[in-house]
Amino acid sequence: MCPDQVPWAINDNLAYGFAAASVIGASEDTLACACFKLTFTSTSIKGKQMIVQITNTGGGTHMTNNAFDLALPASGFGEFTEGCPSEFGSGYSWGQRYGGISNATECNDIPTSLQKGCNFRFGWYENADNPLMDFEQVVCPKEITDITGCSRTDE
Repeated sequence: MCPDQVPWAINDNLAYGFAAASVIGASEDTLACACFKLTFTSTSIKGKQMIVQITNTGGGTHMTNNAFDLALPASGFGEFTEGCPSEFGSGYSWGQRYGGISNATECNDIPTSLQKGCNFRFGWYENADNPLMDFEQVVCPKEITDITGCSRTDE
């Protein structure tokens, strides 16, 4: 999952990626593989949109409201510390448990296959810190489902 599910910019205002999510009234069955268009309503990325596929329902204690944890390499592990270090080992600098690394230069200190996604965080995403957003479920773009091999039959 780590090297495959990294975000990328389509243009200056649209990006694709992956997330863990908790949506009030939705179950794991209805969220798995679903895509959502996120429209950011705060921070420097206000007005930008990102379409994400839900590849994990999260479930941490912070996921009690509508929440989307974007898969951004080296952005912290929060409650769950397995992730990429389990796949790549501890010989890399992953940053703080909450917040991850602090600048784009540190993207050079993680596995090469994750660096593009890490740089996305400091580029297109402008290192936004938990921006507010509106969201709506959308049909998943083929570019996303080609990566995960996961699509919903009810779309």
